[in-house]
Amino acid sequence: MRAWRRVTALARKDLLLEWRGRDALVPAASFGLAVLVVLGLVWGGSPEAAPPVLWLALLLASVLAMGRSAEREDEEGTLEVLVLYPGSREDLFWGRWLALCVLLLALGAGLWAAQVLLFNAPTRNSTTLLLVGLLVAVGLSAVGTLLAALLQHVRAGRLLLPLLFLPTTVPVLLAGVRLTEAATSGTPAGPWWGVLAAFDLLFLLVGPGLFEVAVEG
Repeated sequence: MRAWRRVTALARKDLLLEWRGRDALVPAASFGLAVLVVLGLVWGGSPEAAPPVLWLALLLASVLAMGRSAEREDEEGTLEVLVLYPGSREDLFWGRWLALCVLLLALGAGLWAAQVLLFNAPTRNSTTLLLVGLLVAVGLSAVGTLLAALLQHVRAGRLLLPLLFLPTTVPVLLAGVRLTEAATSGTPAGPWWGVLAAFDLLFLLVGPGLFEVAVEG
């Protein structure tokens, strides 16, 4: 229970900093909305194009949000201070992961609402879409938290973050697109639930250990 309190305290701290500064969510949401509008206009706002446009906009906006969050921690030296506190280093991973999950869920919900309003995107099976969004946020947050820690001491690490993040999260993008298409059209989802769940589970299992090695190095 003590570990869980530490995780929630760390997540609350990150979310409070974001709420006060809004220096990650607002730029990311603006960029994601721009991507959404441009790609939506390119494809003519067709319902068939809605899933790939939505998840691609979220993926690109996530890179901006994660990069800004990592940059803020570098500027303030937050991670170095937190490492000195007693407790498992894995708690730092879970705290940052939880805060990033909340941030991406808010970002995804805003982009989905904008797509519905601007392009009349299909809203069938909204409960299934919510579950897809949750699993996508879990996976993206796990990868982003881990890569930000691995690249913290690397020169030009902020430039390398999108170069590593985007190819790594291609399975999440594909699964999100296919599952959204299946939910809105009523067609079978195939193996994509398993792909998304396996991806999330993999990074949630290996992420904390690698994160601990990265921050102690």
